[in-house]
Amino acid sequence: MEDPVVQAAQLAFSLRLEGSNDVSENTRNAQAIAKAWRRAVHELDSDRFQIEAMVTPELDQKIDIVDSETARAYEFKVSGKNAPNEFYKDIVKVIIWNQKKKKKLSCLVFITEEKDGRPLLDAPMPRAYISYLAQQGLNVSVAYVKRR
Repeated sequence: MEDPVVQAAQLAFSLRLEGSNDVSENTRNAQAIAKAWRRAVHELDSDRFQIEAMVTPELDQKIDIVDSETARAYEFKVSGKNAPNEFYKDIVKVIIWNQKKKKKLSCLVFITEEKDGRPLLDAPMPRAYISYLAQQGLNVSVAYVKRR
């Protein structure tokens, strides 16, 4: 069964504009995609999914979506460029969440664009880190979205 949160990310990503050389336009486009994704997930079940869940106020960091039924966190990096930086930062957010909160997260699903993201994340170092985290009790997976 496909994950409805990942499906919502794919749908939002499919509606994106064609690539541009204008950084501001690309940023606005990425923000619109992320907003459409969060709205779609909220509409799936607003009681189940926490949108932009605060990790801890003193760090001013949020997790894009937390599924309260499955204890799963979701982060969506719309552009696959620079995906590893966001990937590692998002893992740290989940680790800190688990240190600070009573209800622990057992899984992180990192969603990003396939074309630029896969070559960077389907690599030895991220795979080794994912394996290490699994041994520590945190399951991390990467889901890819693509233009249709």
